[in-house]
Amino acid sequence: MDHVAHGRLQRIGAWSGAAYLLTLLVGWALIAGFLPPPSPMEPAEKIVALFQEDALRIRIGMVLTMFAAMLMIPVTAAVAKALTAVEGSAGMLTFCALIGGAGNMCLTFYPATFWLLAAYRPERAPELTYLINDLAWLQFVGGFTIFFGLPLAMIAAAFLDKRPDPVFPRWTGYLNVWVLILSVPDQLLFFFHDGPFAWNGLFALYIPLVAFLLWMSVTVWVLLRAARRTLEATSAELVSTP
Repeated sequence: MDHVAHGRLQRIGAWSGAAYLLTLLVGWALIAGFLPPPSPMEPAEKIVALFQEDALRIRIGMVLTMFAAMLMIPVTAAVAKALTAVEGSAGMLTFCALIGGAGNMCLTFYPATFWLLAAYRPERAPELTYLINDLAWLQFVGGFTIFFGLPLAMIAAAFLDKRPDPVFPRWTGYLNVWVLILSVPDQLLFFFHDGPFAWNGLFALYIPLVAFLLWMSVTVWVLLRAARRTLEATSAELVSTP
């Protein structure tokens, strides 16, 4: 495969990150109506009524959310490819990024299947629907730590790459540090049913969500920049070749 094809594939991987965000927000937030989320304090009867009244809408939204999980694969591969340029070959940072991206794919895919399960038979016992809903929300919001391998690899690359024009500029390393710092408090959601640390609260959901949106936007920019550099290097090579 030539460098032009590599550059184009890098672009596809980069834009997959933007497509991931768009598909996730349309499916999970807009169509399913899960933003703002129901409170953990809601009684079982109200949660069951939600899945009974909006069953079709939730099913459509969750199917789209599962497609979003698929789009996390190429963007993760593009980040891993960029990291190999820093390491010289596929090393520890590359594999950490791959596993972290796969973790985020699972965090997108499996809660969607749980919500689909709740909407598939909304007439089941209220206690079971209540349990399934808890399982989905606690994993979707609280399982964020499994994704940390990806930004941690990017932090290491930003600070270890000493080249004049690094793939991951140093400022992206600091940005990734802040993304992790702002996301850690969401782990307190397992101890609260109400307030800013519950799964529908400021520190558990909204601040980490904004941080993740910013992270993905910057990651798309970094990957597009890397793809452009690949294509420019190829063009320069072609011009210099008799």
